[in-house]
Amino acid sequence: MLTKFKNTSLYLPAILITALLLRVVFLGSIPSGLFTDEASNAYDAYSILHTLRDQYGEFLPWYFKSANDYREGLYTYLMVPFIKLFGLTTFGARITSAVIGTLTVFIVYHLAKEIFNQKIGLLSALFLAILPWHIHFSRVTFRAILVPCLFCLSLFLFFKSFKQPKWLVASSLLFCISIYTYNSSRVFIPLFLLGLGAIYWEHLWKNRYYTTWALIAFSILFIPQIIYQLSPEGMARANTVGIQTDFNKIVSDYFSYFSLDFLFFEGDPSPRHKINNMAGLYSFQIPLILAGLLLLIKEKTYHKWILYIWLVLYPIPAAFISPESAVRTLLVTPLFAIISGYAVGKITDFSQGIWKKAAIFLLMGVMFANLVIYSQRYVFEYPRWHTDVWLSTLGETISYAEKTSYECIVYSDHVYGTYAYIMIPFFAQMPPSQYQQYGVDVVQNKLDMGRWKIKDLEKLETLNTSCLYLLYGESDRDNPKGEDGEIIENKGYQEKFIHSFKDLNDVERYRLVEIEKKT
Repeated sequence: MLTKFKNTSLYLPAILITALLLRVVFLGSIPSGLFTDEASNAYDAYSILHTLRDQYGEFLPWYFKSANDYREGLYTYLMVPFIKLFGLTTFGARITSAVIGTLTVFIVYHLAKEIFNQKIGLLSALFLAILPWHIHFSRVTFRAILVPCLFCLSLFLFFKSFKQPKWLVASSLLFCISIYTYNSSRVFIPLFLLGLGAIYWEHLWKNRYYTTWALIAFSILFIPQIIYQLSPEGMARANTVGIQTDFNKIVSDYFSYFSLDFLFFEGDPSPRHKINNMAGLYSFQIPLILAGLLLLIKEKTYHKWILYIWLVLYPIPAAFISPESAVRTLLVTPLFAIISGYAVGKITDFSQGIWKKAAIFLLMGVMFANLVIYSQRYVFEYPRWHTDVWLSTLGETISYAEKTSYECIVYSDHVYGTYAYIMIPFFAQMPPSQYQQYGVDVVQNKLDMGRWKIKDLEKLETLNTSCLYLLYGESDRDNPKGEDGEIIENKGYQEKFIHSFKDLNDVERYRLVEIEKKT
């Protein structure tokens, strides 16, 4: 296993190519659909590209209002060039995460190399490249993928400052920028920096000139974050995520992030955050991570303590909201990769002769077998598993309806609720300048977009028979046309089927119909 480490001209590119392929192959079709958060991020980037304003018409905002959850803007701005290259498509929306995920593998190589050596750097990069947890979020348009990338880069530059103290300023700036990536980083980064300062106070004091400038730079960049948190928008975001105050529940949720079920067997309960029958880490990593943590105690490098702090702090932001959230704790994935890589490096160092070759062969075989199993499940099973949570076929249905000549299209709010409003401009390819004129606001229930109108059918006294209707309803024996069909029938109308798409399980969830009064 990687027996010669003096030259990375072969190993590192091979690892990076593997990482990239695992993140881009079938990217436009797996996961099979597009979630509302993905569409919202992509359409905001599309709007910035064409108008320099977000979907609400705000000029280059720091935070994007989206569905009133005010998301950090850095990820959206990074999406802009990719939307320019690949268009407003599912692939175009997701490629940013794939690139960021692959770049993180490269950064982790340099970080682990700086802490330990080149061998462990390569092994750490290899583990992150094939880690299900990291692969999964590198293939969806969730801004949380930026957290491990920028955090690892910030930490790498901090370690570089031991040789060149000037890197303290750049490290400080990147740590602060990391806070603008995802809400969990607002808690984790400040806590981590307190630990960093406590461990390396001598280094910081010795280089107090650069430390002072680093603090000034961090403070200047951090002020807008404080102002935002105290603003109505910041409060709205806090209310959206639902911060817990029950101490016992917070402690219980904190320890849930160290459970074997969450890390190695069951994973996050949300089907959007994992594939079926697998957690974020491979089960074979259990002995590696335990061995790595024990072996680290005897490690001479002082940098080892920062890994322990990383491990202890990583669940804290998520514990204030819920247990077992893979997306809120994504920043720990490089750490588990580094610890696993460190353990393998030490095991192969301890082994000699035929035992060393046997250990290498066994470890490589186990890693390859687990990657094959994961890939098989991801490519062949996951697309059919919970197609509803990825809104599979909704995009095709909207695109089909947009090409029709109906003067109005009524979109039932049973189609994933009113928060799915953003799917319409995304798949209808609405020009942002036109969309902004509609004044769409989900909070104020302003949901008319030209001929597209999102309506609660049950609250309408009469139904417009000249419109095309996009309805939701998975048929069953007792209710063959679903809830929307039942509402239409109870109001004295009948459907005339126009078109629908079936998902990979041969299920029709969305359909286009005309309606007419019963005679």
